[in-house]
Amino acid sequence: MTLRQRASNWLAHLVGRAPNLPTVELPHREATRIAPEHDTPVARQRSAVDEQARELEALRRQAHTDAVTGLPNRRSFVGRLAAALADDGTPATGLLILRVLQLEGLNLRIGHEATDLLLAAAADVLAAYPKRVPGAFAGRLNGTDFALCLPVSGVAEETAGTLMRALRASPAGAAAGIELVIGGVDGLAGPGASEALAAADQALAGAEAAGPFTIEIHSATDDAPGPLGERAWRRLIEQALTEGRVALGEVPVRDAAGAPLHLACALRVQIEPGGPFLVASRWLAMASRGRLLPAVDLAALELAIAATGNDGHPRCVHLSATSLASPGFVGEVQRRLEHAGDAARGIWIVVAEGPSLERSMPRLREAAAAWRRHGVHLGLEHGGASMQSLPRLAAIGLDHLRIGARFLRGAAHEAAVREFASALAALAHGLGWKIIAEDIDDERDLAALWEIGYDGATGAVAGSAD
Repeated sequence: MTLRQRASNWLAHLVGRAPNLPTVELPHREATRIAPEHDTPVARQRSAVDEQARELEALRRQAHTDAVTGLPNRRSFVGRLAAALADDGTPATGLLILRVLQLEGLNLRIGHEATDLLLAAAADVLAAYPKRVPGAFAGRLNGTDFALCLPVSGVAEETAGTLMRALRASPAGAAAGIELVIGGVDGLAGPGASEALAAADQALAGAEAAGPFTIEIHSATDDAPGPLGERAWRRLIEQALTEGRVALGEVPVRDAAGAPLHLACALRVQIEPGGPFLVASRWLAMASRGRLLPAVDLAALELAIAATGNDGHPRCVHLSATSLASPGFVGEVQRRLEHAGDAARGIWIVVAEGPSLERSMPRLREAAAAWRRHGVHLGLEHGGASMQSLPRLAAIGLDHLRIGARFLRGAAHEAAVREFASALAALAHGLGWKIIAEDIDDERDLAALWEIGYDGATGAVAGSAD
C-alpha cells in the first residue's frame, strides 16, 4: 500500500470514528489544550500526521539523497543550485567540485565496502559546511564528484584549501591514500545551473591535469552593483524605502485550468533616483547586513495591500524569519492588516522553510493567530527539505504549502520522485492545505503534478514566467 493510500485510509478512519471531526480545516486553537495522552479524535489525528510525516521523510530521502553518503543526489543538488542562482534574494556565490581520483583503483585495492566508507567519511567533511554556514549546501554529483555551493563570493579558494587539508588529514583518507583535486568558480551571479557547473568543471579539468591535490579556482563575471561599502548601501536602501521608490514584481500562480490563484510578489527597489528598479538579488544581501529586512518586508506588504485594494487580485508576499524575530514586527503587520479592511482577505503571506524558521516558530505561532483573523492566508515556501516540521506548522494554522522545484523535477518519469510528490500532496490535502509547485520548467512534470492533484504552479510552462 502506498503512502498516499495510507493517508486516505487514516483520514477515512478518523471521519468514521468521529463524524464531526473536520477534514478540511485544522482543529481550532481550543483543541490544542486537550492533553495529548487522551484517546480523542484530535489526538489520534495528530499521531497519524506525525507518523505520515516520518514516512514521507523516508520517501524524500529515497528520492533525493545519495544512498552511500547521505548527501543530496545530483538531481537534488542541481535543482537547488538552479533555484539559488535564479532567486532574486541570492547574492553572488561560489561553487566547488571535488573529485576523488582513481576510484576504481581504490575499489580494487581496499574493496568496495571500504571505499564506500571512505566516500561517506569524505561526505561528512563536506557536510560540515552547510551545518556551520547558513545558505551553503553540498551534494554528490556522481561516483567520483562532490559539490559544495557557498552562499557568498570571495571565499571559494580559502574554502577549497581548508577542505583539501581536512580531507587529507582525516584518518580514513590518510589510511587509504586517497587522491583528490578541487575545481571551482567564484563570483557566480545570474547564470543557470548548467553554466555554473560547466564553469566549475572546466576549472576541475585544469586541476586534474596538474595532478593530485591541486586546487584551481576561476573567477566569474560579477554582475552585482558597484563596490559600495555597507554603510553606503544601507543609506541608499533606507532612502529608497523612505521616499517610496519601490515597486512589486508580480508572477501569477495558476491552477490546472490556467486561472490565476494569486500573484506572487517580490519587492524591487530604485537605488538611485531615476534609475532602474532592481530585483532583490542586487540589494537584498546588503539590506540584510544593514538590518533592514523588517522595513523591506513591511514595504512589500503595504504595496500588496494597496494593489489588492485597487484591483481585487489576491497577492502573496514573503516575510523573512529575521523580520518575524524582530521586536514589534508582528504588531506592525497586524496594524497594516487592520487598516486594510476587506483587502486583507486577498493577502497571502509565506515564510521560507529552514533553520531560521525553526528559531522563529514561537513568533510565527503568535502571528498566525493574529493575522488569520483578518482572512490572511499563511503558507510555507521553498518546502520539501524536511517533513518533520509539517505537523508543527499544521498546529499553528498554515493553510498552503509551496514545494521547491528541485524536489519535483522528474515527477513525470522517475517513480521515487512521483511517489514522494504524490504522498506530499496527500498529506497536504489531508490537512486542508493547498499545495503549489514552484518554478516548474518541464511540461511533462507539470502534467504529472496536475494528475497527482497539485492545486497551483509557477514557472515558464505554467504560464507564469516573469
